[in-house]
Amino acid sequence: MQIAPVHFHGLAPRFLDGMLEIPVYHMRGGTSTGIVLYAHHLPPGLALREELIRHLMGVPATGNVAANSQITGLGRGIAQSCKVFIVDRSDRPDADIDSTLAQLAPNKAAIDWSVNCGNMSAALPVFANQVGLLSLTPGPNRVRIHNTNTGIVTHAFLDMPEPGEAMASATTIPGVMGAWPGVQLALLDPVGAKTGSLFPTGKRLDRIEGIEVSCVDLAVPMVIVRAGDLGKTASETPGALDADAEFKERLRRIWVAAGLKMGLKRSDGAPMRKAELAASETIPKICIIAAPDTDEAARGAHIRVRYFTPQAAHKSLAVTGGACLAAACLVPGTVANPIARGSGVLGPNEADHVVRMANPAGILQATITGSLQGEDIAMPRAAYERSTQILLRGHTPLYNASAELHAAYQDIAAAGV
Repeated sequence: MQIAPVHFHGLAPRFLDGMLEIPVYHMRGGTSTGIVLYAHHLPPGLALREELIRHLMGVPATGNVAANSQITGLGRGIAQSCKVFIVDRSDRPDADIDSTLAQLAPNKAAIDWSVNCGNMSAALPVFANQVGLLSLTPGPNRVRIHNTNTGIVTHAFLDMPEPGEAMASATTIPGVMGAWPGVQLALLDPVGAKTGSLFPTGKRLDRIEGIEVSCVDLAVPMVIVRAGDLGKTASETPGALDADAEFKERLRRIWVAAGLKMGLKRSDGAPMRKAELAASETIPKICIIAAPDTDEAARGAHIRVRYFTPQAAHKSLAVTGGACLAAACLVPGTVANPIARGSGVLGPNEADHVVRMANPAGILQATITGSLQGEDIAMPRAAYERSTQILLRGHTPLYNASAELHAAYQDIAAAGV
């Protein structure tokens, strides 16, 4: 792998017939979609960057707009398709590129800069190679991705074809029709991504709202609950779960209380308040679990799960949430461990442990590398496979941009970025 001049296929911010146009890559990574931007194509200052991102994705300029479908932007009306990654070369010795995620909600102007997306991360090596941030060579390649939101470095492994040939489309994953180019992703040192601890409350089991839960932080902080304790089976469809207002409100009370107990913080380092946790679109995640049924077990599943983002039920299972649940399955004393069938537990010697999780889209597999010696738990690595594709690349016109945003891009255009 080599560093090459950024060429972006000749694309650069421009004004066409008086309209500001921004170069974008619309991409899919795993079961998420969003856009990827080159850092040097963005204006300085958070306020202008957020204005730009809201325009591009079609979310409200201010406040909340119920049932917004994002028809004026590139989002698709669901949280899994409301992501913007900003990518640049990294100056860290342990990384090749920096990635920064702006996580949006379709109906809100607020943007969350505190989390990563394990699914969309699969798209970033392809983007970096396409625009010339990196020059990948034919055969196996490793791209080290530093996520600025969480500080976690992910190693992405992908095979590149000979010049002039297309990447092989041979990878299938749950929730995505067909076979596509594959990327193996390994999260390094994923424990305590937001809290610094695998068990942020200091316990493997807590009692919250009258039921037992496990609060776990690996790649993302998550609350794990037995489905039966909430009158569910974890076989319900995401739509049915979202339609149960009483269940959703109880779930909200649990994740709020758990978030306070975990000491979750905003991106500025201040503790999240009760109201902020209740409205959060990102942390903590929460899931309900049960033992796999006969068919799921026959397909290799160790556990069944329904995952929440937390405001809405996920149509499959995010890979970061899946890695977190897989870790909990392997540790005695958690809610998940006795429910998981056949996943085993960590031993005194570091080893790879595969955990397969049945979800609405199929079975997600995560590989946790770890060991357990007495009370000392080590999990240096969590790995998974995703597929990716470029949906569209080109310029997106920006209607109704502010005078300040126009002026910033006049400067960018003059600089010839």
